[in-house]
Amino acid sequence: MKAKKILAAVTALSLTTVVFASCGDSADSSSSTAAETTTTAVTTTTTAATTTTAAAESAADSAATDSSADTTKGSDSDYTPVKTFKGYDAFLMFGDGEWLWGNWEGQGEPEATKAFGVDADITGDGEYTVSITNASISYDDPDEGINPQIALDGDYAVGAQGCVVMCVDIIGLLNGEKLKGTGDPKTDKETPGKYNADDLKVELKSIKADGQEVAFDKAKIKYGNIEDNNNCYRIEIYNDYGDTAKDSPIDKDNLAFEDSLEITFSIEGLSE
Repeated sequence: MKAKKILAAVTALSLTTVVFASCGDSADSSSSTAAETTTTAVTTTTTAATTTTAAAESAADSAATDSSADTTKGSDSDYTPVKTFKGYDAFLMFGDGEWLWGNWEGQGEPEATKAFGVDADITGDGEYTVSITNASISYDDPDEGINPQIALDGDYAVGAQGCVVMCVDIIGLLNGEKLKGTGDPKTDKETPGKYNADDLKVELKSIKADGQEVAFDKAKIKYGNIEDNNNCYRIEIYNDYGDTAKDSPIDKDNLAFEDSLEITFSIEGLSE
């Protein structure tokens, strides 16, 4: 990522004699020689965000471009979405404090348009990891298009700060009483699955932001058929609209990462 930005900077300097001066939030910089300063336009667009956990809309989508650059696009490298699963699709549902880095659906959902994660294929008892990465969240999907809930810096997503939702959903597992669908429960959330939540033992093992462990209180994590209108088994780590909002297991306001967020969990009780 850094090499790509450095190459772009060198190319720009070779094409113009303009000397750029920039300022931070509280400091000015100046050149010892006369120079012309060209300020590029930065356009910030706010987009609405919706979650499957509650009716809420709040998102920001911004991108910075200069006059010599092409239209900003998401990354199309270092990530290949996997959309076919032998078992159950588990995914990391997430939105940061500005409703960016949005990932709200599993890659295996047939009509998903908000799926930008690295999902896990749950084929039996064991330990699994789900994640979102900078490459996945900014991927320009040929089917789904660019993620509407990111702020781009070139081809890469601006780092995440804070959290409004952090859950793991495993699609198709549970046979909730309200479910009336008749399709395949692994792809249709309204079709009853095979298991009761009490039949399964699920445990959150770790949370890692950019590879660093994130502390959490095990006793405050919520498990089970939390949204009883679907067949998903949920691990609720934090949700602005759930019980964890009252007593958070994590320090959500100080959560920050630039490259990846990974959740590892174990599951027991599957017959497959």
